[in-house]
Amino acid sequence: MAKELSRRSLLKGAAGSAVALGVATKASRAFAAPAVVQSTGSAVTVKYWTAFGGGVNGDAQKKLVDEFHAAQSDVKIKMEAQPTYEDLASALTANLQTGNAPDLAVLSDVWWFRFYLSQSIADLNPLIKKAGLNTDDYVQSLYTEYTRHGGQWAIPFARSTPLFYYNEDAVTAAGLTPEVFKTWSGFAEVAPKLSGGKTKFAFGHGNAASYGAWVLQGAMWAFGAHYSDPEFNITITEPDALTCGEFFRKGVENKWATTTEDPVTDFSTGLTAAIMGSTGSMGTIQKTANFKFGAAFLPTEKQFGCCTGGAGLSILAKSSDEVKEAALKFIDFSTNTANTGQWSQSTGYMPVRTSSVSSPEMQKYYQENPNRKVAVDQLPKTSPQDSARVFIPNGDQIIGHGWEQILVKNVTAKDGFGDVKKQLDEDKKPVLDAIKQIEG
Repeated sequence: MAKELSRRSLLKGAAGSAVALGVATKASRAFAAPAVVQSTGSAVTVKYWTAFGGGVNGDAQKKLVDEFHAAQSDVKIKMEAQPTYEDLASALTANLQTGNAPDLAVLSDVWWFRFYLSQSIADLNPLIKKAGLNTDDYVQSLYTEYTRHGGQWAIPFARSTPLFYYNEDAVTAAGLTPEVFKTWSGFAEVAPKLSGGKTKFAFGHGNAASYGAWVLQGAMWAFGAHYSDPEFNITITEPDALTCGEFFRKGVENKWATTTEDPVTDFSTGLTAAIMGSTGSMGTIQKTANFKFGAAFLPTEKQFGCCTGGAGLSILAKSSDEVKEAALKFIDFSTNTANTGQWSQSTGYMPVRTSSVSSPEMQKYYQENPNRKVAVDQLPKTSPQDSARVFIPNGDQIIGHGWEQILVKNVTAKDGFGDVKKQLDEDKKPVLDAIKQIEG
């Protein structure tokens, strides 16, 4: 079982807001829901909200639910798909007020902490202990991201890192090799050779809605900068951060880079020669791209920088004990050695169990599909995300809009990030107040 983190480590790994939900008191009634007595022989129904409803990932999610039902008859999963992580979190916020919330939900890296502070999600440790589950096999760097104040608030499920995707055909046609992507400055030097032909642009940036602030976080770290430090001091206007912002602004200004609402689609159709995108996008790219593509670690500059991302599975505190126990059975099934491997092969997300990564089946799969192993190899080099992005309310969008000002409107990094700092400095105040109220 993961040990409780130090307060400093917790602040580094998490800080958020319960503003949208209202911060509950330490003795929240959310933890006192009475158990529901089921009729003898009847199945326990678990209302499950997922953000995977369509495409490759949606098919993989439905398959997991169908196989769970085929494997047992004690628990029935009533699955409802929301279009995105953000749509799910918004609907969950609203339905918690009306009593129509699910029992189990997929919560992304920027959302779980908000529901933790509102005491809307349950501590899983008592359920894990009662079920006798051994959690040591989970990839601990992923598992402990949900450990806080002595509790375990989610189980890793659809976990990812940003990857650097590139069009191998375009690189070869330009007389280049993937070595040009080792550093950002090296890439910029040859970028004109990848622009203006079949691939109109060498690189495609996403907007705020397509997690631009997430993927560019690694680039910020590569330039020696951060959005914030672990104590929520906003550092996005420090010199290295401005250098990073100006580097990417000039890339768009010089027309070797562009911004797009859907980087994965534009890469798959050949508009851009390279993007940074989620590990979880690989299944879609593999299915839709009509060219040979490669995946690589994120480029370095002063140093290497890469974060984790994706989502975990949380159980709602309002559910009865019986339903919570049933929900945990589905979590255990979805993340067991075999199924996390199948989920990874279908979607591109990383296996969340070490036994799956090292299994003969996955090792053979990685030999045959080397792109799928890049995220696993990159994982030990990753770092916890900057608190400003994941735990200040809408921090991801605030930073993302700052990047949009720089990349779309050609605003200088000094001005664009200056506005971001002002807003984050204001919005972090209720976060710190909420942490103090909940945790003392």
